[in-house]
Amino acid sequence: MPFGKARWIWIDNYPCPNEFAEFRESFTYSSGKVTLKLSAETDYIVYLNGKRIFFCQFASYKNEKYYDEEDITALCKKGENTLLFTVRYEGADTACHTDCGGGLIYSVECDKTQIAYSSEKTLGAKSHCYIQNENRFITVQLGLTVGMKNTEPEPFFTPCRQVDMSYSFSKRPVKRFIEGKPIHANLLDISARRIYDLGREEAGYLFLSVRCEKSTKVKIAYGEQIKNGYVNYIIGHRDFSLDFECQAGENHFENMFLRLGGRYLEVLASSNVEILDIGIIPVDYPVTERKCSPALDGLERQIYDVSVRTLRLCMHTHYEDCPWREQALYVLDSRNQMLCGYYAFEETEFQRENLIFMSKGKRSDNMLELTYPSVNTPAIPFFSVMYPVAVWEYVEHTGDTSIITEVMDTMLGIMNRLSSWIDERGLIRNPPKPYWNFYEWSHGSNGHGEFGLGGAYDLMINCAFAYSCERLSKLCEAIGAPELPYDVEKLKKAIVKTFFNEDTGIFHSSTVNGVDNVLGNSFALLIGLGDERTLRAIKGESGAPELVPITLSMKGYMYDAILAADKNAKNFILDDIRGSYSHMLSLGATSFWETLSSYDEADDGWSLCHGWSAMPIFYYNKLL
Repeated sequence: MPFGKARWIWIDNYPCPNEFAEFRESFTYSSGKVTLKLSAETDYIVYLNGKRIFFCQFASYKNEKYYDEEDITALCKKGENTLLFTVRYEGADTACHTDCGGGLIYSVECDKTQIAYSSEKTLGAKSHCYIQNENRFITVQLGLTVGMKNTEPEPFFTPCRQVDMSYSFSKRPVKRFIEGKPIHANLLDISARRIYDLGREEAGYLFLSVRCEKSTKVKIAYGEQIKNGYVNYIIGHRDFSLDFECQAGENHFENMFLRLGGRYLEVLASSNVEILDIGIIPVDYPVTERKCSPALDGLERQIYDVSVRTLRLCMHTHYEDCPWREQALYVLDSRNQMLCGYYAFEETEFQRENLIFMSKGKRSDNMLELTYPSVNTPAIPFFSVMYPVAVWEYVEHTGDTSIITEVMDTMLGIMNRLSSWIDERGLIRNPPKPYWNFYEWSHGSNGHGEFGLGGAYDLMINCAFAYSCERLSKLCEAIGAPELPYDVEKLKKAIVKTFFNEDTGIFHSSTVNGVDNVLGNSFALLIGLGDERTLRAIKGESGAPELVPITLSMKGYMYDAILAADKNAKNFILDDIRGSYSHMLSLGATSFWETLSSYDEADDGWSLCHGWSAMPIFYYNKLL
């Protein structure tokens, strides 16, 4: 156990959701190397002698906690040093966090001798800097809001209580992200509203300085778009805003518990509140960018650069689908991000650790949770079946076969579960709810309404299973593991018999909805099915049957299918990328969107920065 005598503590035995606590510890320093180890539930900020030095807990699973170990020698002074830990207990299960109870554990070592540690002698109190127990969700994925206040005196500190939490620890598996220089937002001239512009899409932590004539509350709304003259921050049940309770005079805040994504900030307060400064402290994961191809210039270079920036905005403690709405780690989103990252950045550690982290999100049925870490999510079979594909792509790009044995049980568990759903028809039958039979955000593929019905048969999950089996077989071969027991050729014959239209050369997407789409036909081509008519339809050639278009995130599969069938399709793909991405740039995009219609459908909560849309990086490197 890395913490020696230290124990998990909290200010009492009954923390409430969205509770903020402070813990103090002092130690004397004269010489030697000083190391701080700590872990918190849900999140922490550490101050040493009044200066913030570290923040942000790596999210944990219920039975495995992650801890940080930092060399703080250079930050210590001779004599007495005081640590202040501010800890947030969220107390809710979200897409990014599992509720494990409130707690802090820490140890201070000097030359490997423990000189201070958390115990029932540690002094703690409820924080006077945060609004306690505010039960308002920003989104169900992001979790509860974090409000701050400057209206109360310092609390009285009393001895803490030991609490029951896991003592199974692993070190933070990735590097810490790095703070950048504060970005000061500029006031826009929009009627009488106080809207501030960061200049482009950003990800980071809000800072605010205001002068008030009297005690008052200030609300800061944030978002990616201005709609009808105001920041679009109330979207259905979502509420993208933070509250600040201010006293008369000057008030200064840095909200380091909630990372924001977006471009615009709107101040909602009475006219007697003067805004002295407002903006974002940006944070960036430390990776080294590769030099891009010299063949990239003009529009292609602009598309490439914005794609790289989109990737950066969506990687902090792990990959995120988007920095604004969810900050959640998904298999399918991160597969795109990993694939692009092999070409955009020098390092591959981040991909490896994300793959291992996701492998731990295995449900009791051996499928993967929707996001990580989370519990009781509506598993998407298509996302789970693509996990071995992401592992294969990692091995293919790095040569690191050591990961295979680490995640093999997870991969086999997924494939065994899916194969158990193959019935007498020779196909995987759609599982019922709460499984979500989703493939992409398009008509016929979103798993809502009459689509993805339990008991029906979908083209996509069957093709994806065959596609994933082929990659998993290569992984087994790489480590000398036994051959897979699945009869993929028999499955392919059943796919053709059930879904293929001999008259048109098109595969139907389902046995029930009568929708034909590019995505399903692309996957059929990828596993060696279909013919020239299928290819022509995917490419949208004149005279070919019209298919439901493929969405931005899935276009890579279409490109791969086309290239597999037509080695001379380079210009078609480059033209398609140019058309889709120049459209976003023409509308002022500074990062690439979730879908091509996100800008026009912002009222429905579509994001304007989505990591899965950075795919031009991969295809520019592949084709140029």
